[in-house]
Amino acid sequence: MSNRVVVITGAAGGMGRTAARTFAAEGARLALADVNRASLDEAVAELRKEHPDTEVLPIELNISDEQSVKAAAQAVRDWSGRVDVLANIAGTEQSGVAVVDMSTEEWDRVHSINLRGLFFMSREFVPLMPKHSGASMVNIASWWGRRAHGLYSAYCTSKAGVIVFTQSLALELAADGIRVNAVAPGNINTRMLQSVMETYAKERGITYDEIMAEENADIPMNRPGEPEDIINAIAFLASEKSEYMTGATLDVNGGVALI
Repeated sequence: MSNRVVVITGAAGGMGRTAARTFAAEGARLALADVNRASLDEAVAELRKEHPDTEVLPIELNISDEQSVKAAAQAVRDWSGRVDVLANIAGTEQSGVAVVDMSTEEWDRVHSINLRGLFFMSREFVPLMPKHSGASMVNIASWWGRRAHGLYSAYCTSKAGVIVFTQSLALELAADGIRVNAVAPGNINTRMLQSVMETYAKERGITYDEIMAEENADIPMNRPGEPEDIINAIAFLASEKSEYMTGATLDVNGGVALI
């Protein structure tokens, strides 16, 4: 990854920060994008302290906003003129709610970030990816995109859309030597998961440890994954070690999709 340009969305989150550290350690130039400017600045400062020689371009980006994505692509074009790896990590969760009770705003919010945003990012950034140069896109799906879950119709359908969109785009770009793959996480020990579990625990009147024990009991490996587990998969899909893979979605979920 030496001197290759890596764009990471959701760069201020747990997985995004881990991705930034991983690619920085391999010598990449990083365009780090996130909707939360304060958190992004914190993440960039943290990275520069650990990897002071890494070239970093911070970008405030709302992936669900078409003009924001266009502006981000122009910023990267002006900065580097190319993109070698696009890691689409930004996404959102959904509160459990029945279809008959779900607002249009909530349905649109989830799909705008998880799927519409992926479309915007692909449309604007693929033209910056040189053909036949090992360029690669990696998207974040979910094992919930492979199986329906009641009360989570917006999230499940948005992530199922990520899987199929990944396959469609992979077919479109294969002849250009640009690969498109995805990773389907299960529970990953980030602040997002912790916040969701804290809310569920409060709603049920039990402790955080109790609800996590219940969650882990449903995972064959009996634990949530760590951000590094997902980023290792992203790094593999972005590297020449996976050069014959495109349109694939790797399950990284402790085996939970098997039961």
